[in-house]
Amino acid sequence: MKQVLLFAIVCVILVPSAYADGFSDDFSDPKLGSRMALRGEWTFKDGTASCVADPELYKKFANHGPILRWPAEFTNGTLEFEFQPKDCQRVVITLNEKGHVFRMAFSDEQRTRFFGWIGQSSKTNKPKTIAKEGVPTVDELSGKWVKSKIVFKGDAAEVTYGDYKATLKHESIGRKKGEFTISFASGEIAVRNVRLTNAD
Repeated sequence: MKQVLLFAIVCVILVPSAYADGFSDDFSDPKLGSRMALRGEWTFKDGTASCVADPELYKKFANHGPILRWPAEFTNGTLEFEFQPKDCQRVVITLNEKGHVFRMAFSDEQRTRFFGWIGQSSKTNKPKTIAKEGVPTVDELSGKWVKSKIVFKGDAAEVTYGDYKATLKHESIGRKKGEFTISFASGEIAVRNVRLTNAD
């Protein structure tokens, strides 16, 4: 019994420090303790997580679709992943801490943009748009495996989504991050090769 208790304590200590150093998720473990797959029926097969949106669940969760979440404690570092949206209304990539920090929303031409919050997000602290022109819409990405890479260094980020590349500069980018999420509405999505390399 003592050995089991000691092992549990060691796991609790090691998991947060491991995620503070970065992480990788190849989805080989459907029940990986540090990953949450919520608001939908996620399947894990051949190194890929996938989900088809359920309209009833979308309503139940106040118009929020399925989501994958990972603890990701860092300020500077490189985040890499691939995703394949199909017939989605939107795909939203978010870095959170206490509230939202930095977000990339792929939707229609009007709503597609990258934006961030200077200071903790709230009803009174609204996000500022960082990039809009040239950012691919969700329809332009539909059916394609989109290789994604974001290199955070201070207030700047080198962003790559498929053929789209940009250097962004904004105070929100330099804020501490505590969580990485991928969510979508309508249609279906597949995600693979998620990796965070911490450079702090």
